[in-house]
Amino acid sequence: MQQALKIILIGLLLFPATVPAALAEPLRLGVFPYISPSQMVEQLSPLQQRLAEAMDREVEMVSAPDFMNFVERTTRGDYDLVITAPHMGRLAQQRDGWQLVVMSGQQTATVILVRRDSRIDQLEDLRGRKMAVGNWRSVTYLLATQALAAQGLTLGVDVAVVETATFSNVVTALLHGAVEVGATPTLLWDQWAYVNEEQRLQLRELFRAPPPNPHSFLIMAPPTMTSAEVQRLRQSLLTFGNTPVGAEFFRHSRFHSFLPPDEEAMALSDPFIHVLVPDAP
Repeated sequence: MQQALKIILIGLLLFPATVPAALAEPLRLGVFPYISPSQMVEQLSPLQQRLAEAMDREVEMVSAPDFMNFVERTTRGDYDLVITAPHMGRLAQQRDGWQLVVMSGQQTATVILVRRDSRIDQLEDLRGRKMAVGNWRSVTYLLATQALAAQGLTLGVDVAVVETATFSNVVTALLHGAVEVGATPTLLWDQWAYVNEEQRLQLRELFRAPPPNPHSFLIMAPPTMTSAEVQRLRQSLLTFGNTPVGAEFFRHSRFHSFLPPDEEAMALSDPFIHVLVPDAP
């Protein structure tokens, strides 16, 4: 009996990670709430599986009710990894020590939409109209604000704002006639044909923000993740597009690609961070 116990003990010392890895809790992948939960599962499941393979752990996707709730949960360390917006990621990096793993090749830009039969032909025609936006703390909203300001219009004053739960709801509000114009990310709009081609044909672009803009998505790791783990995860994601599953993921999601960290690209988000900090002027 003593000999058997000695063998078991030696086995645990030689292979200490075997049992914990098998019993480990799933990693919590926090996804900022830019689309509906069903769209999130449909679009991001291949990426979720790639992360699980790279980390050798099950990964579960979770989100938050709104942007600020997501920022707060990221700060608290409620997530083990995050897929986040550029300004949210920049804040997490600078304030909380989160580490950038990769950024998407797709850049953030705003498209302003109207119904195809609308008589609105230029941004100046939006005075006195109602615009749906996903969240006033989003980069999409801020880029729309800049576009209107260039035409002498103040969003929320000259153009009324109707805030919706997600960017997907912007399109819905526009189609249902609740608003006359809507602002949503080009990333979402450009792949709307995959969601509902008939709906896409009922709308048209009034304005598209030109590049360069911050990269649309950042995948980030908490400050507690080791450099070796971050590097392993980064390498797996940078080669994801070389696989059939990865190529289809990038085509369907419009993430375009994954790129290594770029501090100059991250700095493009600096002008937008203030909306995420309650005490900021």
